[in-house]
Amino acid sequence: MVVVRRKPKKKLTPLQENRLLKITIVLILAALVWLLVAPGTGVYSLLKQRRRTAELEKQTEELVLRNEQLRAEIDRLEHDRAYLEQVAREKYGLLKKNERVFDFSKAPAEE
Repeated sequence: MVVVRRKPKKKLTPLQENRLLKITIVLILAALVWLLVAPGTGVYSLLKQRRRTAELEKQTEELVLRNEQLRAEIDRLEHDRAYLEQVAREKYGLLKKNERVFDFSKAPAEE
């Protein structure tokens, strides 16, 4: 049997302890900074992605509401003749046969 003797560990000098403390602090600070600003995985990126997700969810809700309104408009145009006539007259200026338009608005005064 072989007996291996280990040398007793030497205590660090105050200068070495100070350097070790500084190195440890720098490494911890570097790790914290990396956690905050790491591209794609840092806290800053996470907050940006959450903000973007909230914006997209809001936009999706608005688009769903707009689609419902447009579907209702289409249904009304297909099934409500009075509404179709109203839209044709107001939006496109269409007239029935033998109808005339009289414009009673004041024309700008010519000098």
